[in-house]
Amino acid sequence: MQLMAWSDEFVTGLETVDAQHHALVNLVNAAAPHLAQVGDGAVRAVAPVLEKLLHYAATHFRDEEQLMAATQLAPQYVEQHRRGHTAFVEEVQLMQRQAELDGNVSGSELLRFLTSWLTFHILSEDKKMAAQVNAIHRGASPAQALANVDTSEGAPHAVYTAALIDLFTLLSERNRTLLQANERVRTAQDELAAANQLLETRVRQRTAELAAANASLEQERQALVVSMARLEQTQGQLLQSEKMAAVGQLAAGVAHEINNPIGFVSSNLSSLATYLTKLFELIDAYEQQLAQPSAAVQAARLHADIDFLREDVPNLLQESSEGLTRVQRIVSALRDFSHVDDGQWRPADLNEVLQSALNMVWNEVKYKVEVVQELAPLPAVECIAAQLNQVFVNLLLNAAQAIEVSGVITLRSRVHDEHVLIEISDTGAGMSAEVQKRIFEPFYTTKAVGKGTGLGLSICWEIVQRHRARIEVTSAPGQGTTFRIVLPIVQTQATP
Repeated sequence: MQLMAWSDEFVTGLETVDAQHHALVNLVNAAAPHLAQVGDGAVRAVAPVLEKLLHYAATHFRDEEQLMAATQLAPQYVEQHRRGHTAFVEEVQLMQRQAELDGNVSGSELLRFLTSWLTFHILSEDKKMAAQVNAIHRGASPAQALANVDTSEGAPHAVYTAALIDLFTLLSERNRTLLQANERVRTAQDELAAANQLLETRVRQRTAELAAANASLEQERQALVVSMARLEQTQGQLLQSEKMAAVGQLAAGVAHEINNPIGFVSSNLSSLATYLTKLFELIDAYEQQLAQPSAAVQAARLHADIDFLREDVPNLLQESSEGLTRVQRIVSALRDFSHVDDGQWRPADLNEVLQSALNMVWNEVKYKVEVVQELAPLPAVECIAAQLNQVFVNLLLNAAQAIEVSGVITLRSRVHDEHVLIEISDTGAGMSAEVQKRIFEPFYTTKAVGKGTGLGLSICWEIVQRHRARIEVTSAPGQGTTFRIVLPIVQTQATP
């Protein structure tokens, strides 16, 4: 696309001016195809053309003004010509600023402006300038040269020329006003955006403050929940302590009442064994003296089954003695359990404490559980034995209850570094990971209503913590459970 073709009509006769005019026409023709597009392509083509026009104006207008000054053209004409230069530069600069601000300059607008300006500037103003320069070179004065130009073209053309210059000036002023208005609008938009940003910032800050306040309230609520849980736990422990104290008193009374008959029954069994031995010796002596016992004696001997009695009576006495020994162990465990706890820390053999706990629960476990003991010799551990006895009793009862029909409970003890390890394992139902997370919570139980308070393991945990020890659990559904208690042999501080 060629907007305008170079022809002799554009020639002024001034070599430098004509060369620059030719370059400007070529620039416009080269840019015309891009500026005539519709859409973003034309908008992107505007900025480079405006930059080249400003560069052209700086050189061309400078050269023209130097030429007019050297030739000494009439001042009123020089001023008029400069006004055209100024109007062109200001219009191009306004377009450039508008394009930089919002890109709201179309290629077609730029083409219309260039067409008008080229027609007016080259064919009118620059040709009049060249005519005056040539007239002065031929000897005319500046005033005569200007008068000849005005006379040859007539007053209407002069009025038209002045009107065009005023029009370009007016357009530049209008565009400047529009640009300033756009800048004010943009400034107002920026201020509005800043106000919105400030508002959003304040809203975010207020939201954050409210969130922090809510979080603080939630923390206080959680603290209140924890406090209430601790209060319930303390109440439960007090209740459990009262129950255990009552059970201890009852156990002490029962142990005392049972201990007396056990004493004389044990003594009587010992005497009875001695008497039966002497009686069998007497029977043997009589049989040796009676070579031919009578039929009545033989019938009586057969009816009494003396030979069977010789074998069975010692076994009966032995079983009775073992039963009494077991009863004595139970009574001893009851007495240990009922022993008033004075809160003093003393060295104790935890194997003995574990054995005492087993004796106490034996009646609960003996019918369905095989107890395997893998106990290693242990050093005396500084502890409150009665409290650890309560822990072992709870763990043994839980292990027995986890076994439905039959199974094995394994007791282990060993020394590791400066600690003693006690393990109670069972082959029961086991626990899921979710249950393991909560077993030490007060009042949490998996047993049916009325079957458990959910305080047993919680109390165990408290006692173990009081001993500066730790309790660990390893379990899986269907694979049994192992509780491990790790206690320091020597307490770093006597008071828990």
